[in-house]
Amino acid sequence: MSLTGDLKHFPIIDIIQLLHGARKSGVLRLSGERGESQLVFHEGDLVSANYLNSRVRIGQVLVSAGAISEEQLARALEIQNSAGDRRLPLVNTLLEQGMVGETAAYNCLESLIEMTIIEVMTWNEGHFSLEMGGDEGCDGYRFSKTGFPQRILLNSQGILMETLRIYDEKMREGSMDEILSIAGVDNLDLEGEQPGGGQAVTGGGEQERGLPALQQMLAEQRNMVRRAGDQSYRSVEELGRLIVDEFPAAAKEQKLELLSLLAGPGPEAGGAAEPRGMAVILVTRSPLLSTMVRSICHQEGVYAIATDNIASLDMSIRLLLCQALRLFIFLDVPHDDAAQESLSSGAELRKYPQVSLVLTACSRFWGMLGMQALASGMRAIIPRPCRECGEEAYLRQALAFCSGLGALLRSLSSEHGKNADQRFFSCISRLRDCRTRTEIADALLAYLMEPFERGIVFLVTETELVAEHSFGVGEGKGEGLKPLSTLCIARDDQEIFEDMVKTGTMYYGFHSDSTWPHQLYRLIGRPDSPEVLLFPLVRANRVVAFIYADFGSRPATAPTLACIEALVQYSTAQVSISAYRQKLKAMLERQRTQEPPQAG
Repeated sequence: MSLTGDLKHFPIIDIIQLLHGARKSGVLRLSGERGESQLVFHEGDLVSANYLNSRVRIGQVLVSAGAISEEQLARALEIQNSAGDRRLPLVNTLLEQGMVGETAAYNCLESLIEMTIIEVMTWNEGHFSLEMGGDEGCDGYRFSKTGFPQRILLNSQGILMETLRIYDEKMREGSMDEILSIAGVDNLDLEGEQPGGGQAVTGGGEQERGLPALQQMLAEQRNMVRRAGDQSYRSVEELGRLIVDEFPAAAKEQKLELLSLLAGPGPEAGGAAEPRGMAVILVTRSPLLSTMVRSICHQEGVYAIATDNIASLDMSIRLLLCQALRLFIFLDVPHDDAAQESLSSGAELRKYPQVSLVLTACSRFWGMLGMQALASGMRAIIPRPCRECGEEAYLRQALAFCSGLGALLRSLSSEHGKNADQRFFSCISRLRDCRTRTEIADALLAYLMEPFERGIVFLVTETELVAEHSFGVGEGKGEGLKPLSTLCIARDDQEIFEDMVKTGTMYYGFHSDSTWPHQLYRLIGRPDSPEVLLFPLVRANRVVAFIYADFGSRPATAPTLACIEALVQYSTAQVSISAYRQKLKAMLERQRTQEPPQAG
């Protein structure tokens, strides 16, 4: 299956996120005035890239980074071209021949993919073509399933996050030359790689005119939840017109009461102490319901948007979920929704398991389909005012709705603050701000402190596991995180440790201790329950550290493994970003120290 489109209307960022979220495989071809680039996906992960009409290939990046020599590249290409039907991708050939290490291959492929994405982000216009179903489109660079014991896959979300950071932070005052240098490919002659020349990849001209737009988009994502947007609908004049139009025959006192409820102060005036950590999207065609929900949400410090088109929700949902918020979608059910369209719409939105669906409906719907709606997975059904159910009660219902909605939002916020989802989202939010691997490990320890009684971060060396931080070791976990620099054990102390380090896979199950205690338990004491967690921290396809956790003297309980597994994936991306940031900082510092002093 093939999809095509315009990058102006469907940016590269969105395409990568969608392919990652849907775990799709295929080749994404990106064409513009400067040429064609390609990105190759396998089940949502990035596995290959082709930079501007093959001006930069993975072999060149490996040579430029010093991972292989020109002679090794030539030899690998010769082996590859003579292999016939057994021809392997170039990186697999290099790995199979022992000419390059997996870490170097991973890092160079990461650089090639990042510079490809960054290049496309500088385009003002272009087209994309997505060939779904296969990942053989860039033979010579993709990693295959069988080339080595563990597949080297680059998490698309992590790559995208780091690419955005580099672009946002460096392109304001730098150029594409600096980006290429950061990526470790500053020795490449881009002009010479393309027959007949071609435009060099540098900043300036048409490219730089596209930078403010991207920076504004990034700023919009960061600030989306901290702003209330256009509040003109809450002006006394607009509210007055709406109330008169909706309730022309109602008593003046009731109209003024509704006006007072809707025009109440927002959080900036002391109405709500702090943001609720949640957001509401309302889908309705009713101007009254839209105004009531947005006004009360504003007063309660809850970000809210309203739309009458459910098909346009995807981008808003994805942006809000990126902010680690608990998201509620309110679906308004019309009085005459006999075809059950609202239930069908709710079913489509269940592809977002993090989202809670709430119906706003009149008494007619509750009597006919209320139980069916709850059974279909709706979080709740709340009554809304309905003129068709009775003109005389319409305004009273509106007053009751506005009076009760604030309490409902506070209840949902309080409930959210106590459950596992909130802890998970809070951990994701904290991980996003971490700058180093140590900070990432501490954030994960803080999350694991709730379900487990003891936890230790171990740094992995060639022969030993060296403890760094811990909780619950030697004293109660209520004392918080503590340094643990005196603990060091052999890497093969337990078979599960060695297996986890080799595979990079999270482990939750029984420890491999027997009647004779291993070194770890001779030092910290053996847990009463055999269940343990091993949480790997992976960088460049290698476990650089891991977290050990157990239940100490407490009986084992069931941790939320789905959330922990998701944190493993997210932290893997964050560890890579942290390491890349350190590499970037060191390179820039080295460049500054090597610059000749300017004449005074």
